[in-house]
Amino acid sequence: MGGGRGRMQLALAAGGAALLLLLLLARLPPPPPRPLHLHQLYSTDELETVELLVAEPSSLPPSAAPPQPVPASKKTPPAGKKAPPAGKNKPPAGKKNPAAGKKTPPPGKPHVILTKELYVSGHRVAHPELCPRLGAGLALLVLVTSAPAHAAARDAVRLTWGSFAARSDVAIGFVIGEAPPQYREALAREDALYGDVIQGNWVDSYSNLTLKTLSMLEWADTYCPRAPRVLKTDDDMFINIPRLLKFLADPQRANATKTIWGKVLKKAYPKRIPASKYYLSRVQWPGAALPTFATGPAYVLSADCVRPLLRAAPARAYLRLEDVFVTGVLAGALGLRRQHAPEFYNKKVAPHPCAVQRGVAIHMVRYHEQFDLWRKLLDGQTKCS
Repeated sequence: MGGGRGRMQLALAAGGAALLLLLLLARLPPPPPRPLHLHQLYSTDELETVELLVAEPSSLPPSAAPPQPVPASKKTPPAGKKAPPAGKNKPPAGKKNPAAGKKTPPPGKPHVILTKELYVSGHRVAHPELCPRLGAGLALLVLVTSAPAHAAARDAVRLTWGSFAARSDVAIGFVIGEAPPQYREALAREDALYGDVIQGNWVDSYSNLTLKTLSMLEWADTYCPRAPRVLKTDDDMFINIPRLLKFLADPQRANATKTIWGKVLKKAYPKRIPASKYYLSRVQWPGAALPTFATGPAYVLSADCVRPLLRAAPARAYLRLEDVFVTGVLAGALGLRRQHAPEFYNKKVAPHPCAVQRGVAIHMVRYHEQFDLWRKLLDGQTKCS
């Protein structure tokens, strides 16, 4: 009998605790809704535009930052003043509202984004000492676009063809954007050791390659304007610096102005398949064909191209394909010459010593392959006809 009374008391206590827990839960605020992924909010075409604005707020230009709340003083009239009567702000009868008929893109719909809405000028780490006397005395400035995670690729370049930076007529630097937090400490140590990592004021991502190239041009214009030639290349390239210097010293090119040299493509067509690395939506590029352009792995600009390209960029619609945008859209509008040079392979080639020695730029080189190509460049035994 006593055992039955004890079990009943335990059951009543458990029921009371459960009731108390339910009452406490009922008073808690509802959980916040789960955030939607971009693919749940936008179509594939729309993501081309939207993804450009998904960045840390501190890295966005003011025009791309979220709208600020309107101050209370603008929402309600000051004390002592009456609100204007309803209808007072309407246009007089017979006159059209000047705002009527103007279409604004609905929220979430794709629209053209100008480059000035995304690009943030300046460099958080500049290293102007890489270019003494603003480039006077240089034959070539080499700027290598890299990514925060590509430390091994940068080391391989430094130990191979990048060692030509020891020459007084060649300067080499790496250009990256704002790094994710997990890479910042390692980058700081790397830069303290080598002092050659230039950092811009924009988030580093593949869709921001155009911002990276514009930052490279801004650095050249600000800190190295007297360098007569600027090579833009990537950290997965092997560059034959002696061959390039010989190429640029040729009498036909030595005094050339307003010219871009590289692997020039004509009548190329935009990729409309969203899975493609080079995909362009019709919002970004409605044309059936791309303009003539020099492919991005490596191209050389004469110094007088740099500032006009920088000045023309802000008012143009942003394109994520930097080579099409810089050497195609901008260069075409400015009337700059794009000269094809077969020495710029800008592709993966058979690693034969003669191919390495004859070419200027080899693409798709993994960091451990740099050393094999470097050895073949310095090979003095192979006879090349």
